[in-house]
Amino acid sequence: MAGSCANLITGYLGVSMDSWLQRLVVRGPADDMAAFKRAAASRSRPAYLTVDPQHRTQKLSFKKLRALLPPKHSAKIDDDPEEPWDLVVDRVWRLNDGTRQITYRFQLAHFNCETLIRDVSKLYPRLCFVLGCVEPAGDEQLSLLAYRGHLSRWRLPDAIREEMLCEIPIDAKDDDDEAAWMLDQANWAMMDMVVEHWRTKVDKLTSRRVQTSTRTSVKHLATQADGRRKQRKPGRSP
Repeated sequence: MAGSCANLITGYLGVSMDSWLQRLVVRGPADDMAAFKRAAASRSRPAYLTVDPQHRTQKLSFKKLRALLPPKHSAKIDDDPEEPWDLVVDRVWRLNDGTRQITYRFQLAHFNCETLIRDVSKLYPRLCFVLGCVEPAGDEQLSLLAYRGHLSRWRLPDAIREEMLCEIPIDAKDDDDEAAWMLDQANWAMMDMVVEHWRTKVDKLTSRRVQTSTRTSVKHLATQADGRRKQRKPGRSP
């Protein structure tokens, strides 16, 4: 039955359902990527402190992104949106087609950022935004593609989720580190799946935009707004 293994694991391991694991992947031409990266970053200190020097300031600020939007759009978003926490930002990758890609990994508990990401995609028409969301040990593992103000969604099939979670012993105790590690691995794998779902479509969209010359510029947005992935320890955002 759908959700059966997830419910059992939640009960045995005491997994909190308050926060959602999030991954935002942004891809497009180098200039547009650089403009977005500057516009999204804030000098404020994140709520979740880290010893990593590059993350001692908020590298992805929903408050700053909200401030970029026209009033008719920003009015539909919380005045004081929750900022991404437990934030890790991968280095910018250069892909074979010349585009750049950056990945933000974080958690949210009280803010649904879908509308914000959709509206921000209107400001950066040459960028693709893929947002993955995973509810730890829960029934929701999904992703969306935001492109030029349009949203497409995809949800991980129940059968795949059940198969992955049922590999974890259902008689695990609260202090069972091995079971907790297995659950973390399952969450990361499901996040990989929902994000990877859009790769082919993003390849086509970004390649077409790179090959087709456009005069659209986003430099003004940046001025208005202010190594390989390492294996993560249990508890970090996928």
